[in-house]
Amino acid sequence: MLTVAVCGSSACRTSRPDDQVLRYLRLAVALGERDPDAIDYYYGPETWVSDIRAHPPTLAAIKQAALDLSREVKTNGQPRQDFMINQLNAIVARADVAQGVRLGLGDEARAFFDLDLPARTNAQELNAVRREIDHLVPGRGSLAKRYADFDKRFTIPPERLGMVMDRAIQGCRERTLQHLKLPPSESLKVEYVADRPWNAYSSYQGAFHSLIRVNVDFPLTVDRALLLACHEGYPGHHAYNTLVDAELVQRQHRLELMVQPTFSPQSLTSEAMATYAPEVAFAEDDRLRFEREALFPLAGIPGDDAGLYLHVARLAEQLEDAQEEVATDYLDGRLEWARAGSALEDQALMLHAEATLKYLNEYRSYMLTYTLGKDMVKECLAKPAPPDRWTLFERLILGRVSIRECAPKAALGRHSR
Repeated sequence: MLTVAVCGSSACRTSRPDDQVLRYLRLAVALGERDPDAIDYYYGPETWVSDIRAHPPTLAAIKQAALDLSREVKTNGQPRQDFMINQLNAIVARADVAQGVRLGLGDEARAFFDLDLPARTNAQELNAVRREIDHLVPGRGSLAKRYADFDKRFTIPPERLGMVMDRAIQGCRERTLQHLKLPPSESLKVEYVADRPWNAYSSYQGAFHSLIRVNVDFPLTVDRALLLACHEGYPGHHAYNTLVDAELVQRQHRLELMVQPTFSPQSLTSEAMATYAPEVAFAEDDRLRFEREALFPLAGIPGDDAGLYLHVARLAEQLEDAQEEVATDYLDGRLEWARAGSALEDQALMLHAEATLKYLNEYRSYMLTYTLGKDMVKECLAKPAPPDRWTLFERLILGRVSIRECAPKAALGRHSR
């Protein structure tokens, strides 16, 4: 998932980072050359990394260089130095994994994201959620099948997907621009692809531009289209990366932020913020109104049951806790493929779990950035009321507040409180 673009900022064009920052950028790009899953984006000048790209060092050399640089960086309690050390530690751990070192999921979570795995889920709470879905969703067969049949009623026909996504992105952008000041030249482009392990992916290109790829192999309901539009676009990844570029890279000369290793604390914050972005952009009533009045007609789907549909969708989201627990058992070897698929069907109502299991095989602990990470942002934003939530959301994006500082309970484990 390596994306490289010439840096569009004046700071990048006119100056060079200090030695430690440049070495860090080159190490992250080198790791991406050896392990393409290990880097989300780099948008610095190509001249800084062209030799690394042509002749990438070995994984062992990358690990040793990251260890050496980490020892050189002086912390002094400074957030910028702490950031560099944590990122370098994550590069060391990923280099080990790419060389065949097998870590348990808990060890991965600590090494990559500085996270502790949550305690086990409250089974009674999840059983109550499934019973409520069972009451609301008609039909015959297992609950997973009935839920899938219900969900299908709200799936966007392929020929209408582009129109719905465009309008969803527009709606997310309109609400975001009421609260966040983005550069006037910011833009994004949407492409539709297939044969990818993810349902959508946002690549920041630099110069305030992002490329969003939507995987057409995963059918989208109206609500999921809106979730993706906010997550990948506004106020999610695109808005996040644009603000970081404008304020931190260009104005504050934080050139180390021009690269993002996938398996790192930096990526945890980015993904967690994007996953919670739809909740920030849309209050529940506003979300229902927008979907029913704007998106359902474009999808060619009657909006009579939109309220029921959104209610069931929010209930189903609560079953992500069960999905996380099954995934943990699968990745740590306590469940093999077939039993993990069956458990996802029974507990998370995931009728066809093959794609999810393939994703887990490839990205493993990254799933925690969506689940535990989202809970951390949710805890941060639980108290402020609009528009104060937007103010705090922006402060989290720019690192003026850490999600670890404002979400200590979630960081320690979602179900330990």
